Amino acid sequence: MSNEHAPTGREGVTPDGGPSVSDEQITTQTDLDELFEVLADGHRRHVLGYLTGIDDEVAAFSELVEHVADNLAEETTDDHERVAMNLHHNHIPKLEDANVVEYDLRSETVRYRGGPVVADWVELALSHESRL
Repeated sequence: MSNEHAPTGREGVTPDGGPSVSDEQITTQTDLDELFEVLADGHRRHVLGYLTGIDDEVAAFSELVEHVADNLAEETTDDHERVAMNLHHNHIPKLEDANVVEYDLRSETVRYRGGPVVADWVELALSHESRL
């Protein structure tokens, strides 16, 4: 019996260590297009990067505002307020529409729902962004 298809623990990863997308994980072109649309904005990449980098993948909205503002070099109070408005009215709803986060308005918390494939793509996008 061959071990040709035995799990290796590296499924979903290309030989060079980058993420790959299997047919089971993202099933339609629309899903892939939507993922790349989500990752096309730095605010959304940083929100997802923060959420995937913490243990329970849940953060207070105010934590996300601080993280995004700090990573995009937006330092003044006005900039933080602008980031908060942008996240609340634009980016978090877009992430929710793509089913990668869930926002609880009552507790003002955001929970990551994207799974490991999305996390791999977020990591890849942020690593390339940091090289620019």
